Amino acid sequence: MNRKILHVYAKDESGKFIHVNNAVKGIKYYCADPECKKEIIFRSSGKTGKGSRRPHYSHKKGTNPNCSPERSLHEGFKNELVGLLEKYRVENKPFIFNWTCGACNCKNSGNLLEKAKLLKAEYNLGECQPDIALLDKEENVLAVIEIVNTHPPEEKVLQYYKNKNITLIQIDLTSDEDSNRVEDKTKNPDSVDFCISPECQNNNKYKINRRIVCRQHRCSRCFSAILKFEIEITSVFGTKSSRGFKDDEINLIESKYKNIVRIEGRSDQGIKEKYPVMECIRCKRMRSSRRERL
Repeated sequence: MNRKILHVYAKDESGKFIHVNNAVKGIKYYCADPECKKEIIFRSSGKTGKGSRRPHYSHKKGTNPNCSPERSLHEGFKNELVGLLEKYRVENKPFIFNWTCGACNCKNSGNLLEKAKLLKAEYNLGECQPDIALLDKEENVLAVIEIVNTHPPEEKVLQYYKNKNITLIQIDLTSDEDSNRVEDKTKNPDSVDFCISPECQNNNKYKINRRIVCRQHRCSRCFSAILKFEIEITSVFGTKSSRGFKDDEINLIESKYKNIVRIEGRSDQGIKEKYPVMECIRCKRMRSSRRERL
């Protein structure tokens, strides 16, 4: 059974969000629920253990008939997340996040801020107003973050994102203690409507550029030059290399490098992958010579 959600965010007299961990007794605070905004009191017994109550904010008795700690949590978490992402963006640091595709179970990772040049909270898109929108330099919306603790996005909103090729990232809040894990929750969101796996049933709807890359390496036995093949995948969340080839990509490589490429396969996290491997021509000739002598 989940613990009751308490008020863990408030605003000071300047309108700044103050997490309960940073609150000071004797300072005036106001409710972070945008439908309330009444004065709120910081409470902390200083005790721990059974029977003690964790630090929180509370209203004076009878002054909060319509107030919601869930809305307060939502607003405070969103504010902290905007500040966190803006800090990463200004410092030009990658914000690496990880997720599992809900359609094919493939594990993905990427840089949330790879192409984002602007972050806007409650950005009005006409049809909807996502909690946080990530925009490119032309102010096109690349992705949106929806923070969910009571109501998930409506079906018409989900359809709007799909029609506009906007990636939806969803973070679910189930406890006020999630406010202590803003960065971790964002780096491991509950769902992301995006996948780079070529086997994913939804792959064709995403904006992904793929190209075959071959790099020169040395044979581990005779040190002759050989080629290694990879797929370079570029998307809204950056560029990465993969060995997950599509059939037409494998066919193209086979036709170009006849008789010196073989196809191998593996299963990674439940996803079957096929990839081309170039045989060393010198080692192949040496093996053939030995067979002829025998």
